[in-house]
Amino acid sequence: MHPDLIWAIAHEQHKETLARADARRLARAARAAKKARRHGDDGDPLAGVRIPDYVDGTFRPENEDRDNVPGTSGPECRTRVAS
Repeated sequence: MHPDLIWAIAHEQHKETLARADARRLARAARAAKKARRHGDDGDPLAGVRIPDYVDGTFRPENEDRDNVPGTSGPECRTRVAS
């Protein structure tokens, strides 16, 4: 058999194998999504992750008044917004 013909047959078989693998992966993802919907999972793993308010990784206290936060009110903030 000619080497080019062997290569063409092998290439075709490889493409078919990749297509079957893609179909299996798609079917597996569909089954997982269906199972997640059935069990009430929202599917978002970062839904409960809190993002820090400050660069050092700390959070703003929950009971802090938002009007007293530096840089969010006052004349220096108004001039920044106006200009």
